[in-house]
Amino acid sequence: MSTAISAPLRVWVRVVATEIGIILLGVGAYLAVAVGAADRVDAATAHARTLVAVEGALGLDVEVDLATWWGADPTRAVIADAYYVTAHFAVPIVLFGLLVLFRPAAYHRYRTAFVAASLLGVAVSWLWPTAPPRLVEGFADAPIISGLENPYAAFPSMHVGWAVWAALAVAALTANVWLRALAWLHAAITGVVVLVTGHHWVLDVAGGVLVAYAALALARVLHPESAGR
Repeated sequence: MSTAISAPLRVWVRVVATEIGIILLGVGAYLAVAVGAADRVDAATAHARTLVAVEGALGLDVEVDLATWWGADPTRAVIADAYYVTAHFAVPIVLFGLLVLFRPAAYHRYRTAFVAASLLGVAVSWLWPTAPPRLVEGFADAPIISGLENPYAAFPSMHVGWAVWAALAVAALTANVWLRALAWLHAAITGVVVLVTGHHWVLDVAGGVLVAYAALALARVLHPESAGR
């Protein structure tokens, strides 16, 4: 197993500085879109109703019934809310650390995939703002991560996008079947959680999956040196 633990301090400083710069770029792009979200309520609601119509035609309009049933139990509701807020950030942070330490050759590919997926999600939410079910169908207000959260970035679901990215990254970290299964379980649970909390539509979930795979495909083109990982 290759490791980056013994890397010189200057290497670690460069890596940390680079990652901080990338994080600031992503946060800046997200906030730039979020700031103007309040002025796009009508468009976001119209786009949400478009998704509702498509889901109705496909028999996928399960959000209201699913969230109503899940929310009937206060304990279930608290668990889903907590998972929605914490796992979204905690899992990628842990995986980035493990990639740097134990799979540095694969790290750049998956870092690029993560950044590409995130920026693609921001771009779509800017071009096609979408209201979540909780703001269209009368859901109880779901937890807000911060006052700067963009409430009209439902499509695609980047909670799901990041979770699928995490499952793909675990495949680069280990061949252990159980650990890989656990990573995909996290992705599946995230898909359920975003629905029962009223944050996303079923088609948002599908969009998040597609964004994750598209971003990894791009990263493979940009980082062919880590082929096979």
